[in-house]
Amino acid sequence: MLREHVSGTVVGRTHHVFGGVDDRTVDVVDRHGDPLILDKYGRLIRPLSLEGGSTLDELMDQVEALLATLRDRCGVPAFIAYGTLLGAVRNGQLIGHDNDLDIAYVSDHAYPVDVVREAYRIELALLADGWAVRRGSGSRMNVRLRLGDGSTRFVDVFTAHWVEGVLYIPQDTGFELPRETILPLTTVDLLGRQVPAPADYETLLAATYGPGWRTPDPSFRYETPRWLARRIGGWFGGLRTHRKQWDTFYAAQRRALPRKPSPFARWVARRYPSDRPLVDVGTGNARDAQFFAVRKGRPVTAVDYTIGSMLWARKRLPDDAPVTFQVINLYDARQVLAFGYGLSRWDTPPDLYARFLLHGLEDVGRDNLFRLASMSLRAGGHLFLEFRTVEDRDRPHHFAQTGRRYLDPDRVVAEIEARGGRVLHREEGTGLAPFRTEDPHVCRLVATWTD
Repeated sequence: MLREHVSGTVVGRTHHVFGGVDDRTVDVVDRHGDPLILDKYGRLIRPLSLEGGSTLDELMDQVEALLATLRDRCGVPAFIAYGTLLGAVRNGQLIGHDNDLDIAYVSDHAYPVDVVREAYRIELALLADGWAVRRGSGSRMNVRLRLGDGSTRFVDVFTAHWVEGVLYIPQDTGFELPRETILPLTTVDLLGRQVPAPADYETLLAATYGPGWRTPDPSFRYETPRWLARRIGGWFGGLRTHRKQWDTFYAAQRRALPRKPSPFARWVARRYPSDRPLVDVGTGNARDAQFFAVRKGRPVTAVDYTIGSMLWARKRLPDDAPVTFQVINLYDARQVLAFGYGLSRWDTPPDLYARFLLHGLEDVGRDNLFRLASMSLRAGGHLFLEFRTVEDRDRPHHFAQTGRRYLDPDRVVAEIEARGGRVLHREEGTGLAPFRTEDPHVCRLVATWTD
């Protein structure tokens, strides 16, 4: 059944049978029997509109405490923003299909580098006060709120600041609006509470959501202008670029993924035995990292930016396993440069290992991986790669993934050589990486940056 969001009018109805069983009803619910909805990222979530009054009261208690911490402990005026502000101004409620809340604080700094420095100061203050904080970029944080029923809710914390008369609230706001649009703060009613809000919230909402902002539209998606996305990315970087698709993949397929070491890991260990440190870039569920650390005794740094999969992988490792985890986004040049510099200072140059990573990266991410190799392998060590080739495009695939690319090995070799590397070994074909009924066409490369 397809129902119109505002009026509740049924606009479509059909009957679907799963597995030939036509006498059962399928309900999409959580373990408590509460209905789930599909959010804008394609995840099944329990919307805020289904929470009971006591849960919402507990949630709002924590949101008010967080706003007070930002104001009193961190010294910055804070207010509800984006969808949370939209729901409050419309009808004093949270938007029915939302699953998190949005707040922002005002920075008086005129230069992005100072905005970032202030943001990290605020993060440290929040951590010191006991808040669970995860940083998304130089100007965006996510605070996790643990509720009494065991559920977790999230509050996105944005930075509002002006540069040359333009108000930025990254990632999606970049409008020529005066300071009087935000300050001094006023209040609006949200779930029966007076919470801080921008001074001219109607102008801000119209600029953000368009002139029809008062009419609910569950299908609304931000269309961030290219100039704004590039500017915000250049100023503040970010851990979120392309991360949602992998968060969704690992959340859905976590138990279906193999845990034994891959054939490529065994091949590397057999053909290039070593006790030097190994950096597993794009570690995923860390099955190969565990193999090199536990079975081969090598110190391993497992790198990824899908935090959930790494937390799950860490729980499976023995306590004494020589594995450390690090969150790195290969689309963030700042992070890559800082990480590469750190690796270049190690007493023993590492090996870089990247299995089934390359074909999941866009051009800029692939280039940053080779930049990382160039920085960290000048004094020794190897780069080990295994990736899908163009010959694999039309072959059967076990997992249907978005964003998968099929690479020409000649092009990859040319990119490595352009970064100063030299390919020592190359082979390609099937039979190298079989998985269940899938036998992909892959390429294996081993490269070095030394003579």
